[in-house]
Formats: sequence, C-alpha cells, structure tokens
Amino acid sequence: MLQKNLDVTLIKVPAHADDPLNNHVDALAKAAHTDSHLSSCPPSELMAPCILQFNSLPVDMNIRKFIRNIFDAKSLLTLAVLPRFNSYSSTSDIDWACTKFCLNNYKHFVSHRNGRSEFCGFRIKLLLDMLPTLTTLQRRKPLLYNPSWLCPQCNSFPETLDHLWTCPYILPEFSPLQTFKTLLLALRTAYLDNFLSASSLIPLPDSFAAEFMALNCWDCDPPSISCLRLTRGLIPISLTEFLGIYFSLPTIWSILDTPLHDFHFDLYVQIWLCRSIFFHHWELAQGITKKMKNMMTSSALGPSSILRPSSTIPLDSSTPSLTTASLDSWVSWVSSSIIRGRSWISHLDFWRRLTVQHLLRISFW
Repeated sequence: MLQKNLDVTLIKVPAHADDPLNNHVDALAKAAHTDSHLSSCPPSELMAPCILQFNSLPVDMNIRKFIRNIFDAKSLLTLAVLPRFNSYSSTSDIDWACTKFCLNNYKHFVSHRNGRSEFCGFRIKLLLDMLPTLTTLQRRKPLLYNPSWLCPQCNSFPETLDHLWTCPYILPEFSPLQTFKTLLLALRTAYLDNFLSASSLIPLPDSFAAEFMALNCWDCDPPSISCLRLTRGLIPISLTEFLGIYFSLPTIWSILDTPLHDFHFDLYVQIWLCRSIFFHHWELAQGITKKMKNMMTSSALGPSSILRPSSTIPLDSSTPSLTTASLDSWVSWVSSSIIRGRSWISHLDFWRRLTVQHLLRISFW
C-alpha cells in the first residue's frame, strides 16, 4: 500500500450476495490457491504479508480451524471441570470425546421422533443436573418449597436427579425403579447386538458378551456411579476402553450414539413426563399455583442458587483449577497438535494440563 500509494477502503459484503466485485476477488483467490508455481515456492519467496507461527512452529493448516480447535478445547475443558461432574469421582472416569460426540450429533435434535423441543432441553438439563427436581426447586425457591419436604412419590428420600431413577414408589402400572432397570437392560442388549454384528479389529472372543454385560455401568440394582453417569449421557471411560480393544473409535462412537439417544427419549416419556404430571397435581395439593411460582423471581435469591446442581458436590482436589493451570501446558498441547496433526479431541489428556489463560502466543514474520 505504501509503495504503490494505494488508498484502500474496506467494505463488508454479505456472503452469497452475488456482488460482481466480490465474485471477481473470489475467482482471483481460487486461481492463486491452485497455482502450482505458487505452491512450490519456499515460504521466504512468498508475497504473503505474514506467516502464522505458534511457539516457533509454522501453523501449516487452515487458520480458522486451528483457532476453532483451540476454543473447542477450552470450552470442553470448562465443561469438564464443572463441580457438578465431580459429585462421585474424578472427571477422568468420563470419556469426554465420546460424550461430546453423542451430545453434538445434531441429526437427533431435528429428528421427527423428538415430538417437541422439550426433549432437547431435557437431554441437556439431564447432562448438567439441572432438571427441576424437588431438591432443585427447594434451593431456588425455599419460601415456596419447604426444604424438609421429601420425594412427593415415595415420601422417603429427597428427590434428587439420581432419585428419579431409583424411587421405590410403585403403582400398578408405574414404578420408576423397575422402568429404569428395564430401559437400561434394553440399552445394554441393543449395544451388545450392534457390537456383535459390527466389524471388529480383531476376532471377538467367546467371552466378549459376558465381559461386556459384567461392566459396572450396567449395575442398576442399586445403580453404580458409572450407571448413573451413563444415564446422564456421560460415557464411562471403562466402557470405551473395553470396547477399544476390539473396535475402532469411529465404530464405537457411532454405535453408542443412537441407542443412547433412544434411551434418553424413553426416560423422558416413561419416567420424566409421568413424574411431571404427578408433581403438578402434588403442587396443587400443596397450594402452589403457577402464579405463585412466577412471583418467586430468582433475582431475590441470587444467581449462585440457580447454577448449582441438585446434589451437594465436593470439589475434587484432583481437578485442575482454570485459574492455576500453567500457560506452558497450553503451549505444549497446541504445539503437539500442530506436530502430530489430527483433531484436538485426539489428545484427550488435555484437561489435566490445559488452562484458559492467554490462549495464544502468535508471532508474525
């Protein structure tokens, strides 16, 4: 610009606006991108104004994808260290790559089987332990919901998220615990049938079915920690590590995805909706009306009472703090992803050593 005394005005052009000048620029850019002479020139001879480097490594990849991958990693790290995921054990017991894949499979969110958008909200709230159970409502609106009240169905235990599936309440045609056990065992059967018919890396031994069914994520009477996490949509690492002996990751993820979605849909219809109808009538019996609930605004209680999950969760000392993890860990991980390639999700030890401080140190030539 200085050498040729150019005066440049930047104009934002909407995508696909069919602007003649913008189309001409696009054509020139595509032609330059496919120019064999340009691709064979060493970097020092290129006329590009800069070459992106990270930690003295040239970023030889799509820059937008590079930046997006880093912020994807940051987002998943922020999710993984939430206290609500540390109520039972370390977050390292969760296969975050598979969990993210199952949650982000958008084809299910537009499936005709959803019926209504409430099911999408149910899955997300189930994962985050934010369903409006009685314990959640007691914390949000203690003046309206007496903190001493127990589960409206069994009147024996606090109604937490986990209690939804273990409530001993029994009616002739409805028992949450029995329904949950039936659905979980049906999920196990669907998974087993799919894996037995899938292409494996090595021949499956005769003991495969027995070993698969013996995994503790299927222990539902009483439900194990892995079982309760799987119910929320948090894939236990013990499950994927066992399957990883015999199957590739894409095969494992694709098989686990759809049956888990169907399992959540059945939980939504057969347990949550039935419980919600019962809970509505119970509220009316307590004199709690919709008008009263609307009057009890959350602002009077402060934001902290809304964001906490329904159970009392101790912080896991083994979980890294977002404010204390070192910057070198980010540098190490990003450098590794540049050298080794593949998606950031391939380096799934990242949450042990990443930080959200100053994501990038980029220098330009």
